[in-house]
This record gives sequence, structure tokens and C-alpha cells, in this order.
Amino acid sequence: MSEPFSYPPFRPRDNEQNLPEPAAVQVLKSSLFKCPSCSSNLGQPTEGQVNTYQCANRHCFDIAKEGYVNLLLAQRRRSTKPGDSDEMIRSRQRFLNAGYYQPLADAITQQVQQFGAHQRVLDIGCGEGYYLQQLRTSASDIQLYGIDISKTAVRLAAKRKLNAQLAVDSAFNIPLIDSSINTAISVFSPISAIETARVLTPTGRLIMVGPGAKHLTGLTAYIYENTVPHQGNPLDTTATDSEFSLLETLELEQEITVRLSDIEDLLKMTPYYWYARPEQQQTICALKELTTTVHFVIHIYAPKEAPDLSLIADQ
Repeated sequence: MSEPFSYPPFRPRDNEQNLPEPAAVQVLKSSLFKCPSCSSNLGQPTEGQVNTYQCANRHCFDIAKEGYVNLLLAQRRRSTKPGDSDEMIRSRQRFLNAGYYQPLADAITQQVQQFGAHQRVLDIGCGEGYYLQQLRTSASDIQLYGIDISKTAVRLAAKRKLNAQLAVDSAFNIPLIDSSINTAISVFSPISAIETARVLTPTGRLIMVGPGAKHLTGLTAYIYENTVPHQGNPLDTTATDSEFSLLETLELEQEITVRLSDIEDLLKMTPYYWYARPEQQQTICALKELTTTVHFVIHIYAPKEAPDLSLIADQ
């Protein structure tokens, strides 16, 4: 009687014997960032994991070594290097670090503190992070977020080591989930009222800072024969009516004396540099001192309540 048939034991081929172990599953924790490709929530890597944000649809965005993430998709850029020029950004960094706008920074931090502790604060158009740093110095218990369309600016902000979540993206496509922010600030930066209202909680606040009518008149006197008053940085009327209510307007005005190389930085960090003729630029940069008024207007807004759609449907 023949032996029952059985298959021989499986032997892997030589090239299969040293295959690497399967990669460990990436463990992600929830973040407030949303995927720019599909708008789903982006997961943040835990300690020891690969530095990559990833959504449920496996769209991945690497975290730079400085700690920020670039969420500005190539098809949404209007130029190869959007935002302020590197020269303008670095001039602004040096000028602000010199303390000339410290009274404004103090006014902003004071307003934010009035809205309570343990907030999530977003700086829209955060630039190189000066105002975020002022907020971090004033309170260690707030969660800071910053976005700017300039990669150079966000990288400089990340180098300040603010313990903040920073991203490269547009103010008109804020990469955060709905109703996630308690206070948003915008300093001399345009915003989208609709996008800002979307990311604010129903009880949130928006602080918008713009130039007053007398802002930098000592500088503009070297450029224009007749100085045109600033129009400020308010929300446009339509957006204000539909998205926000104005709660309060504050003004801050004083004289400062800018000295030596700081004068050139002041000129180059403003749009006036592009309007000044070469000889005017040379005259301003050759000054030893420049005394000028700084005039800031601070608008405080609250989101308007969303209509009750069930009541509308019943009519």
C-alpha cells in the first residue's frame, strides 16, 4: 500500500530570506490642521515617529527641520515665491526686534489676555513671528498658531522656538478646521472675513490692526509732496455686515525716533520703498535720525451668530 501524499515543506528562495520587517504603523494624534487636498483632518506624528502630517486619505506633508509645515499647494500659488520679498521680511524682523513697535505689541497682548486663559490664538499673516513671540512671552498657557504665505517668513518664525504650530498657506484658505480658534489677530495683513469667521469659535474674537491716518508721516514727507491719509486695515463693508460685528475701536499714536540703519529697514519693510525714487531712497537712508508719528488703529470684532436654518425651513 502506497504512502499518503503530502506537500514538501516550503523553502523560501535565497532572495526572499533577508527581506526587511514590515514598517511599523505610523501612530498619529489629532491636530487642528486640515488637509489642503481633501479638507479632512491632518494627523500629527507622535514622539519618535516620522515628521509628517497625514490625513485619512494618505495625503502627506513633511514637517521641516525648523518645525513648520508647508500646506500651500503648488496650484494655489500665484508666483514661484509668494508673499513679501526676503529683503522686506528681514528688514521688518530687524526693525521690530529693535522695539520701535513695542507699544503696539503690548496693546495686542493686553487685548488677548482680556479674552481669558488657555486660548488658541491664530496670527494671520504672522510674518517672521514678532507678535507671536510677544504673545508667548506674555502667557505660557496659550496655544499659538501662525500662518503666512511666505515660506521665508514662516521659517524665521519657527526659528524663534515659540512652541507654536506654524504653516505656510494663504489667509484666504486657512488650513485649520472649523471653530478651532478663540482669538485671531491680523497686523497690517489682509484677511478673508469668511475664512476667519469659519475657524473662529462662536464666542471668538478678531483683532485687526492697521495704520492710522498719521502713520509714518515723518517718512512719507520725504517721498510725497502731499501726504495721503491711510485708509487703515478694516474688514470690507460687505464682509463686516455678513460675518462680523464691530465691538470696539482703539487708537494708539506716538512719536518715535528711528536711528541709523534702522531707518533703511523701516523704509524697506513698507510699500513706500517701491514708490520712492532712487534719489529719495538715498536721501532717507543717509539720515542719522528720523522722527515720525506711528499711528495704529485696532478693531475688535465678534462673529455674528449663524442663522437657525431649522427656523428658516419652517417658514
